[in-house]
Amino acid sequence: MPMNIDPLTLDAVKDAARSCFSLTRQIRRDLHQHPELSGQESFTSNYLAEKLTAIGLDVHTGVGGLGLVANLVTDLTKPTTALRVDMDALPIQEVNNVDYRSKINGISHACGHDVHSAIGVGIAYALTKLKHLLPGNLRILFQPEEEEITGALKMIHAGALSHPKPRAIFGIHVAPLPVGQIAWTNGLFLAGFDHYLASLSPQVGTTMSTEHLDALCQYCCNTIQKLNQWHLPLNWDQMQTFWEFMQNGSSGLQNFIIYEASLNQDDRDAWHGQFGIGIKAASHHLRKTAVGRIKAALNPICQTTRTEFHLETMGRMPDMRNNSDLVLASLPALKEAIGEQNLIHLKAAFPFNCEDFSYYTKYIPGAMYWLGAANPKAGKYALLHTPDFDVDERCIETGILGMATLIIESLLFS
Repeated sequence: MPMNIDPLTLDAVKDAARSCFSLTRQIRRDLHQHPELSGQESFTSNYLAEKLTAIGLDVHTGVGGLGLVANLVTDLTKPTTALRVDMDALPIQEVNNVDYRSKINGISHACGHDVHSAIGVGIAYALTKLKHLLPGNLRILFQPEEEEITGALKMIHAGALSHPKPRAIFGIHVAPLPVGQIAWTNGLFLAGFDHYLASLSPQVGTTMSTEHLDALCQYCCNTIQKLNQWHLPLNWDQMQTFWEFMQNGSSGLQNFIIYEASLNQDDRDAWHGQFGIGIKAASHHLRKTAVGRIKAALNPICQTTRTEFHLETMGRMPDMRNNSDLVLASLPALKEAIGEQNLIHLKAAFPFNCEDFSYYTKYIPGAMYWLGAANPKAGKYALLHTPDFDVDERCIETGILGMATLIIESLLFS
């Protein structure tokens, strides 16, 4: 399948991505030094709004809370494509000894959302320079509260996908892959989850202290965790082995189930006799299978300890599945943009994370991609949610080039 984008236009995108690297690297570092937790992204939102307004975009603030919608309009009679980037940080103390280290005690951009935001501004900058070549319009959603999985729905309900409705939406996330690479899949990208509240209570005629009941809850959590066959890689070598599993698409990984269970760590006194259960799996059927396994594991414990358990559904999040037609149609242009050797096909999903980007894809076709951000020789491993998380900032240029290419290509789809 040939690409739709003109080669000269693609060359112009490459030049524009290179030309804004210094600007976007500084944006990334400014945001990295001033991380904000979900729902508190006021500095981030104001900072980005100022940058986007200076570029010339039509910027709307306060969308679904602290979200931003930035529009680059060339012709309202032509289609619009959307890009989503997230903005929030994590309650993790950074340990990196770098001059752009977080200035906020106990909070850091340990998931790369500062990089995503810088890429979003870079795409705005690059495509504004190429506005005369753009075959449609661009909308960038700068989303808060991704880590709490509440931001996407708030922005959708505030009209972020309306007036006009974009024909497609793209997203990108840094990953512990070598810098310069982009990984894609035309199927499951990240699993959703089912969340349950489990309650233990003594059988009729049996008395039990809250301490004993809580100890049983912890034992039940440990038992559920032992059902896991897959475990989060903890270092660079383990992670690369796991990416190889994803590229090979082993049957075990294509049918994964991940079990999570824990007491309320924030307020242990609030949940006496209760604990939370989370299930991620490669399909809805497998999540239902997981519930049966949990019940089978807890039944003998309760019989022995003369207790009963009850599971209450607390919430569900949909799977993040890439639109196959959208992904496959865009591959020739993406391959030409970053090089075939840098385009990585994943045949299985990364099972340990979830993504509220999935909510957007319930309204319009969408696709997410992994952005290689690691350089192990420089001590930058891009291992998500770790105290020493950091990236090779050259990934910003790759992200701008890759996503800008996808945006233009999607606007050319017939």
